[in-house]
Amino acid sequence: MAEYLPPELIIKILSMLPSKSLLRFRSVCKSWHSLISSPEFSPTHLHNFNKFNPRNLVRCCLWTEKKEVYTVHHDDQHLTLDAPIDFPFNLLRDEYGTIFFTLIACCKGVVCLYNERSPKNEILLWNPSIRRKVSLTPPSYRPELTLVFGFGYCANSNDYKVVRLAYDRSNLIDRPEVEIYTVKTAIWKPIEFPQDSPCYHILSDCSQVFFNGSIHWLATDLGVSHCSILTMDMSTNLFGEIQLPEYLVNYSSMGVTLTAVGDSLGVIYSNRCTVVGSSTYKIWVMKEYKKPTSWTLIYDVHYPDTDLGRPLKLRDNGDLVTESRRCNLSIYNRESGCYTVDGCCRKGVKLWSISIDKYEESLALLDVESDGNNEE
Repeated sequence: MAEYLPPELIIKILSMLPSKSLLRFRSVCKSWHSLISSPEFSPTHLHNFNKFNPRNLVRCCLWTEKKEVYTVHHDDQHLTLDAPIDFPFNLLRDEYGTIFFTLIACCKGVVCLYNERSPKNEILLWNPSIRRKVSLTPPSYRPELTLVFGFGYCANSNDYKVVRLAYDRSNLIDRPEVEIYTVKTAIWKPIEFPQDSPCYHILSDCSQVFFNGSIHWLATDLGVSHCSILTMDMSTNLFGEIQLPEYLVNYSSMGVTLTAVGDSLGVIYSNRCTVVGSSTYKIWVMKEYKKPTSWTLIYDVHYPDTDLGRPLKLRDNGDLVTESRRCNLSIYNRESGCYTVDGCCRKGVKLWSISIDKYEESLALLDVESDGNNEE
């Protein structure tokens, strides 16, 4: 029947299907195999399927069970559980306990993880929707270095990139050494960090945000305690800087979280007193990208008797998502109050940490040489 349909209609229909189904449909005929495996089809599917299937990826590090659990949740009011995901990596353990992975980012269907205790300090790229995983070894590691990573997607080349910034602990005033790994070339390439950037020191425990084709980190100038947003464009590999809202410029990065709010870059500031049990949250969005004068305060709430927890994101409907003091994923709605998201883990299981990110199905890594043991 496919031979009677226009090619553009076949592409449209297939691009609306889940990744797992597309893997099976590659066996239907040679033309479908060629189409689904083509580099042109992957970004079309990424856009069309996820446009009508908004979901979230929740990651729980289970302290008592010594494992990581990943679940997919619909982007509805209660973040209803869609399905659990099999985590294909083994966790290392030492005399102090379980060593959890560092989650660098989840971008365009690929999860990027780092294991600093592995023999080769390997970085793992994992596409849960097609059960595809690839490991890569960073440039040679030296114990005196502090490493910060970034992960993003270049739309111009339809390629994923890993960025590694290496800081010398013995000389913190030096600019970092920077290398970029591109998935298609499988090569690490050194690039120059700009000497005129006033903010260059990224704290290793600060998360990144991939937005508008660039990676964003919180960065500081150690000399004057000046804080701003350091950016790196995935298409040009050039660094840049965005000023924070004036209220936050002279704050340290403690209590400040980068996020994306709808179609805007956002910043969340939290001031929590865990002893008294109070918390304050302020959220700004940048109405015009890279124009600091367009920062607009959209959320300013103080809870004198409640610590809602560490802020993770502000949803498009205005709900604040946090990691509660018990490491549960909580949603605060101004009308209905606070409630815990179900389906993340079983009751009574002690959590080490929890995080949430946008989840998109994709065919990424389909044509990349993998580690083996991948399931299609």
